[in-house]
Amino acid sequence: MRTFQQKFLDKVSMQAEINRLAHGDARRVPGEWAMIAGTHMGHLLEAVLQDDREKIEKELLHVAAPLLELHCELQRRVVEEQQLALAF
Repeated sequence: MRTFQQKFLDKVSMQAEINRLAHGDARRVPGEWAMIAGTHMGHLLEAVLQDDREKIEKELLHVAAPLLELHCELQRRVVEEQQLALAF
């Protein structure tokens, strides 16, 4: 049986994929990912204040998916820097 955490992480991954399909999969700088997540954080706060559980769930994913993308971008940069260092 999948835990709540596993189900949430699956949904976050799915939301990130949906976002890539809708908006393209071009790389973004970390600041862009942070701004996207921050914008949705405002929406999440509004949903929490309204106690709108459906909207809360949606905005949780809309915050978490860009954070996942931010994390992946930072990891890609580390790998690229390591590869560049090895090339010299």
